[in-house]
This record gives sequence, C-alpha cells and structure tokens, in this order.
Amino acid sequence: MTNNFSKRPTRLYKDPRRGRVMGVCAGLGDYFSVNVSAVRFVLIIGVIMSGGWLLLGYLALGFALDPKPEDLYADTREEEFWRQTRRSPDYTAAEMRRRFRDIERRTADMEAYMTSKRFRLERELRALED
Repeated sequence: MTNNFSKRPTRLYKDPRRGRVMGVCAGLGDYFSVNVSAVRFVLIIGVIMSGGWLLLGYLALGFALDPKPEDLYADTREEEFWRQTRRSPDYTAAEMRRRFRDIERRTADMEAYMTSKRFRLERELRALED
C-alpha cells in the first residue's frame, strides 16, 4: 500500500490490471499516452532484434516499478492534465504562467475598480434607489 507522498502522477508505474504479463507495457503506454498494443509490438520486435537483452530490461522494470495506484487521479480532468504535463512540460508551464498572469490582471482590474470613485458613486446611487 502506498501513502499519499509516494503517489506522484508524473511517475512511471506498471499497470498490472491492464497488462498481460507484468503490466510494464501497459504502464509505458499510459505514461507516454501511446496505444498499449504499439508498445507491445515494439517490445517484441526489440526482443527479437536485441537477442533477448530487452527482455531482461522488461523483467527488471517489472520488478522495479510500483503498481499504479487505483486512486492516482481524482477525476478524468486531473488525469488529462497530468498526461499533458508528461507529454510537454514546457508547454504546460507556459500555459500555467499565462493563466496566472491573466488572473493577476483581472484581480488588479477588479481592485482598481473597487477603489475607484466610480465604484463609490455607483454604490451610493444604488443605496439611494433602495
């Protein structure tokens, strides 16, 4: 059983629930957002071409990787966010900076309006109407 500190969405896990042998190909497919069948095909070709050395690497990963926790993501939006982060972390960081700049700009605009004379005047006019 894993604790909350060891459950990291950016970490590579094996996925025995979706896997055939040890879940390594399913974990790699999930991590890189690639079809699991394509990963299996590449593994088989790699084992044939490497003379079996890649099979040792597969077995090593099978024993070294932790199984994917069932509650790794809260919902599908969070899962998609972390997949995007793994695919292109630079883009995601730039997108987060853009979003924070936008929030900061809107907050500054709202603060400027709340401290303006116009806001006070409109508030006093509304109070007169009531």
